[in-house]
Amino acid sequence: MTTPLHPVAHGDSATLLRRISRHVPFSSDRVILALIRLSRGYVDRAAWLDVPLAGSDGPPDDRQARARVDAALSSITPKQRQSPPSHAVALVRCRRGRVVWLPSDDVWLSALASETARHRLPVAEVFLVTEHGWRGYSSTKAGSAPALAA
Repeated sequence: MTTPLHPVAHGDSATLLRRISRHVPFSSDRVILALIRLSRGYVDRAAWLDVPLAGSDGPPDDRQARARVDAALSSITPKQRQSPPSHAVALVRCRRGRVVWLPSDDVWLSALASETARHRLPVAEVFLVTEHGWRGYSSTKAGSAPALAA
């Protein structure tokens, strides 16, 4: 992902993940997009999509992932654009397995980078959540909670 990350004020990564999970429960094979208010680090709105696509037997291609991320962002993006931006987007990729980024996760990172640029929103952070814990994409931060139910 080439989009620079915007530091979210007043909070750490584990707190942000807990705030996101209050809006949308973490579930295996789910991608969550959360609109984060930069001034306070609160989650204003969240949208999610389940993976794989209905009627599909494999992971989505780049075009499908971009379309789904665009639809989710369109549903949570503020109608009034502000400069400088008052919100940023966090993505949570939930899946089973080890807490390491895999090539199958790259499609969501690429879709997020292209669609947040198109919507003119900064990216707050990207997380991976598994049954073993969580990890941030851009930082060395990780933890054992929150996690998917075992």
